[in-house]
Amino acid sequence: MAATKTVLSAFVWSAAILLAATGMALAQYPNRPISIMVGFSAGGTSDVAARILAERMSQSLRTPVIVENRPGAGGSVAAAATARATPDGYAIMLSDPGAFAINPIAFPQNARYDSLTDFVPIALVGQSPLVLVVPANRPFTTIAALNAHLRSHAGTANYASSGNAGISQFGAELYLKRAGDLAALHIPYRGGAPMMEALYKGEVDFGVAVLASAVALIEGGAVRAVALAAPSATPAVANVPLLERLGFPNSTMTSWVIMIGPRGMPPDVVARLNAAINDAISDPGVRQRLLSAGIETYPPATPAETGDYLKGEVERYRAYQTELGDRLTR
Repeated sequence: MAATKTVLSAFVWSAAILLAATGMALAQYPNRPISIMVGFSAGGTSDVAARILAERMSQSLRTPVIVENRPGAGGSVAAAATARATPDGYAIMLSDPGAFAINPIAFPQNARYDSLTDFVPIALVGQSPLVLVVPANRPFTTIAALNAHLRSHAGTANYASSGNAGISQFGAELYLKRAGDLAALHIPYRGGAPMMEALYKGEVDFGVAVLASAVALIEGGAVRAVALAAPSATPAVANVPLLERLGFPNSTMTSWVIMIGPRGMPPDVVARLNAAINDAISDPGVRQRLLSAGIETYPPATPAETGDYLKGEVERYRAYQTELGDRLTR
């Protein structure tokens, strides 16, 4: 009996010490640098948003917040690393639709994770519409002219994307499908910045880019925007016609950026990060910097609201994939 009491007492004390240590760790969070993983190279939408956020979060959390670029497989490399990370709040990810919704549906062999069970939603950040762009030296200046070029150059026409299985390829194939089941050779690049470089150098015929990756080159005249996949005009490219008004109904498509973390993160840590992100996107200066980069912030949302939004997006992209059939994989 005495031995049993001794073992029980030791167990109780061990549990108490563990709980105390956990509580202390949460109370001290964060006490070392936080890494925001981005699934693309520097200069893309997620990267731009992450760097703006990291600067403000470093101030509010009083610890360094760094951006870690892990490009590959349409964001799936970074997403898989995030899913495997220790769930302590020091490794999180600013995800986009490619990693969270497109890859798991269209390329399950690339996405070795379950979007809805392997991650915890943290906060909504912002969104940027897709824009159809062509090199400035190409003769086609309208979507009608581009369609005609694609029809007359079947077999040789091509387009750039920010990577296999990403939203850029997804948007381009959806456009080609809805323009009359057109075809063009897909040339993937490792992120939005290299994709845009190929476009302004005239190496490809067109590309569907996230506005945040393209806005500076559009404004500078290095590339030409022929259509915007947004429900209404966007201040950054106010004169670009909307796909919805060019004979492409239900063509609104945006690339969102949403913060997620590995499953199992303590609720207090999730709440702390959520508050820091909502503080950042509520700041007029941060909002303006993001808007100037082509990213419109969402209203502040709770982790639960973020999770509901992500579930809806997965279903939306599942419907898109049904429409596309095998266009992404053939």
